[in-house]
Amino acid sequence: MKTYRSLIGAALALCTLLLSILLTSCGGGGTFASSGGVGTGGTGISMGTVTGFGSVVVDGTSYNSATPNYFAGTDQSEAAQAPSTAVDLGDQLRVQLDSQGNPSTVIIEPQLMGAVANFDPSGSGFTVNGVAVRVNANPAAGPVTYYTGLSGYSGLSNGMQVGVHGSYGVDAGGQGYIQATRIEQLPATNPVVRVTGVVAKLNPATGTFQIGSTIVQVGASTAVEPSQASLANGQLVNVWSRAQPSGSVIAADLIRIRTLQGTTGAVQVGGLVSARSGASFQVDGIPVDASAASLASAVQGLTLGEYIVVQGQADGASGVVKARSIRSYAANPSQVELRGTITGFVSASSFLVRGVPVDASGQGVVFTGGSSASLSNGVFVDIVGNVASGGGNVVTASTVALQSNPGDGETVDYQGTVSNLNAAAAGTFTLTWQSEGAMHTSSVILAPNVVYSNGSASQLINGASVEIEATNTAGGLTAYSVSFSGLAASTANGGDGGSSSPTLEIKGTLFGLNATGFMVNNNVPIQIGSATIKPQGTALADGQSVEVSFTQPNGPGGGNLAQEISIEQ
Repeated sequence: MKTYRSLIGAALALCTLLLSILLTSCGGGGTFASSGGVGTGGTGISMGTVTGFGSVVVDGTSYNSATPNYFAGTDQSEAAQAPSTAVDLGDQLRVQLDSQGNPSTVIIEPQLMGAVANFDPSGSGFTVNGVAVRVNANPAAGPVTYYTGLSGYSGLSNGMQVGVHGSYGVDAGGQGYIQATRIEQLPATNPVVRVTGVVAKLNPATGTFQIGSTIVQVGASTAVEPSQASLANGQLVNVWSRAQPSGSVIAADLIRIRTLQGTTGAVQVGGLVSARSGASFQVDGIPVDASAASLASAVQGLTLGEYIVVQGQADGASGVVKARSIRSYAANPSQVELRGTITGFVSASSFLVRGVPVDASGQGVVFTGGSSASLSNGVFVDIVGNVASGGGNVVTASTVALQSNPGDGETVDYQGTVSNLNAAAAGTFTLTWQSEGAMHTSSVILAPNVVYSNGSASQLINGASVEIEATNTAGGLTAYSVSFSGLAASTANGGDGGSSSPTLEIKGTLFGLNATGFMVNNNVPIQIGSATIKPQGTALADGQSVEVSFTQPNGPGGGNLAQEISIEQ
């Protein structure tokens, strides 16, 4: 799949043969050739922070989540195809748009992955792979830091493996940092490393460059993306490696240059302001020309480190965005909006909408179309709120609008059982699911871009327990994400699992593990007891993605006793 581009000038004749075999450089200029892959191109692009769902909302702008192919990192690939449900609140996305403005490709791109170091309990931040991380609790300063697999900042510790999403900024001393929009605890066995920063001390002879004090080693198999760009000093890059650092050295498997060269359409980019000179500046490493007369007052008020959203047109040759509008978070912070069906319902203080934990139990929550008593699995809601004050792992709702039925074209999540499967008829089946104590059935057709998670297409059989993300239409549901439940069908779909009390089910990241229990999502405590753990023989660990079926033998508030725990693979 990979193609290799040579350097300019006299180096071309000398390096052509070598470049066809390996990624390197010769001659002056301090650049490396690049290889093809998932990158920029097409007719438009949006880059920024996920601030909501229903479809997917990037810095306040909504995009259809049903049309694109999604890519996310794994232990073996920097950008493997993934389900739409892999996108989480606070993620950094690169959304490629087609000529109609619909997403065609979505890349989920953490800025840092690795061990926490230099952790400051007072809240000033920490480092990962030598890069400073700042957290944000002020909505006017950008998206508030959202935590996954952590109760909040206090749950971090030195040596913990984390993934950090965020925007790149430069402090008063010229040092780069990441303002975190999401921090995720990873399993201690995480082998993957990411580091984001500006290329310095590029040395083609040794195949190295530096990001701060970290040395990046470029080898024969290292890929550089996008294909039309070449690595050079001063560029903002994201480095991915399948091996932990050796001292201060990271062996790069892939280097993604943050550039819009080759992109010629409409652009939206959100992030921190840096490198300002008059009406020119950078937003998260992307150069912006804001010289339009209509933007003069907005530009005059910009400050370094401010989080803004720029919309405009890309110059494919230079990669510069010609701005037509600038929105400052300080003037208009984006609230979180979650529009979809409820899953993982435990109580009004603990349920999921598009995988995001929500607390709608506050006294000031305004309900329309129902009340907190109306909330349950399968109910369609439109929720506006904020990440918990001070940063946290839950969205605290301010308004909740309930709808009796999702409208045509709405995004829905349903968990249920497959029946009447007809693989020959474009993969159609019937999904039986539960809402408000009643059973419902929906006809389902698989979309051309359907992706399976926690299993494969061969497991889609009658009787299978699945959770689908789909578009609601007058004729039924068009599913573009199918996730297989690791729990027994009797519990995963609302059965009682043989228990005298109702069985509930929750999905999320395990954290706070001790000898008797752990937490999931927004601090839901789970007692392990004698629960069955799947796959058999697998040990529980912080940072794992799990599904848990549990009962409340002493009633709500009296403890959550696990019946079955499934670790997602």
